[in-house]
Order: sequence, then structure tokens, then C-alpha cells
Amino acid sequence: MTYLDDLAAAKRARRAWGCPCGADNPPHYDACHDCQRPSWTCASCGTVNSDAWSQCQECDNTIPGEVLGDRDEGFEMTYEEFVALQVGPRRVGGRYDHGYADSEYEVLAIDRGPREQWPTWQITVRGKDGQVREHCTGWDPRKDRIVDQAPADVTIVSVGRLHDDGEGEYADVLQRATIALDLRHHFRDPHVRADLRQLTAHDRVVRDTVMDTPGVRQVLAATALQVQGYLAGPTAAPLTVVTQCAGGRHRAAATAMALCAVLTGDVEQAATYGLADAAKEFTDRRLSVDLVHRDLDKDVVDR
Repeated sequence: MTYLDDLAAAKRARRAWGCPCGADNPPHYDACHDCQRPSWTCASCGTVNSDAWSQCQECDNTIPGEVLGDRDEGFEMTYEEFVALQVGPRRVGGRYDHGYADSEYEVLAIDRGPREQWPTWQITVRGKDGQVREHCTGWDPRKDRIVDQAPADVTIVSVGRLHDDGEGEYADVLQRATIALDLRHHFRDPHVRADLRQLTAHDRVVRDTVMDTPGVRQVLAATALQVQGYLAGPTAAPLTVVTQCAGGRHRAAATAMALCAVLTGDVEQAATYGLADAAKEFTDRRLSVDLVHRDLDKDVVDR
């Protein structure tokens, strides 16, 4: 069929999508016929929209179907995952921009819900005009941008002490650490195994080897309790937790990943590290956690 035939059939079915350039397109076109502007498919109603629109023109949904996968193959999204997509990287105290003129705003509060009434989640912002507004507009990575990100509640940094002479933002992180875990002397280094030496914590076998080391899980569970204690203080400020090993590719990185799963309350992910019970303590905290690997991807240090 030709474009005109496809378009006529789409219009009869009322499924054509309009592009800002003025052209109409059949629903299966992933780009405008006239200007080649890409499109996205709404995960809720299946309407195809130009990427000029951050919300579906049919149902106001803001999640592209591509994010969820193939509906015919089946996909599941928990409420928490849905809200996480909607909120995006926004944090209380941060400043962001919708991508339009004078659309910069500061986030004052985020209510992730679920709320009994609509909207089920809500964000409170203050615009450049000083007006405070409440809405549930989802984050659109194609348009929205971070102007000034608020610090995370907890920043976890994995480091290799053999790289302490390096430069960069985290070169002096140990001097700024609230909690520092030194794993070098008490836990066997996977580097000594020839089959693990060139691998990193990106590899499951390395993570399993580190986590199966006697004592590691107990140390991480205790560290999570330390974090709770610090955050309960009357002047609780953003915390920095540093995990240390020799090269930064195995022990420090794996334990940092595990601790991140615990502190974000991701019970399913924490269970892969044997720390599901520790993560349950954080499911309602909804902490913002940044995970940084200073030396994970650096070359192996011969020693």
C-alpha cells in the first residue's frame, strides 16, 4: 500500500497521528512521512504521538510503550516502578526545566502515593514566577533537563586504594566520608584467582564470590543500620559511604552495589546479594541514593 492508502485507512479508523509540521501519519509509522520527526507509542492506549509531545494526545499518559516492551509478549510494571518513571531524576530541592520558555522550577515535595484520590502521586513545585503548583506531570527525558540537581540522601562510592593518586571529583572522597568500609585486610581479594582477575563486579560470578565471603553480609547489614542512625540525627545531612579495596574492581564495587540495593529498599535486587531482610527496613524510607564507582573500570593493577 502507498502512504496515501495507509493514511486513508488510518483516518477511517481514527488512528492517524498528527505531526507539528502539519502532516498526518498512519499509526505504524515511527517517523513523520513529511519531516521525519520520530514518534512514540502510548503504553496505555496505543496512540502514536509525535515526540514533540511529552504527553499522549489521546489519554495524557506519559510513558512510551517502548519503555515497557512488547504488549503482546506481556509486561508488568509495579506501582513503584510506574511512579519512579514518572518522577524521573527529580528530587526535593532540585531545579529542573520542562524545555519551554521560562519553565524552570524547583521541587518542593514529592508524594509518591498511592493516594486515595486522583492523582495517585503528586509533585509540588515552585516556578520562576514564585507560584506554587501541584501536578502529576511525568518526567520526559526527551524534553526535561536537570538545571541543578539536589544532593542524594546517600552517596555510595567504591574506590580502589591503589588508585588514590588519581584526580577528579572523588579523588579525596575518603576525607569526606561519613562511613568508610575498608575491605582490604579482612576479606580475601578475588584478584588472587586467575579466573576472576580480569573480571569486575559487573560479572555475576564476582559479585557472588564477594558476597559469599564469610562476614561480608553482616558488615553490610551493620552499615545499613549505621546509615539509619545517621539519618535519624537532628541535623541529618547527605551522607557519603565509601567502600574500599585494593583495585576497586571486585570487593569495593560489589559491596557498593549490594548496599545500594539495600538502602533504596529494592528487596528483589537485595535478595540476589542475600540481603533481602536488610532492604525491607528501607522500603518505606524512599531514600535517594547515588552509586559511584571511582575505579571499577580502570585497568588491573599488577601486584
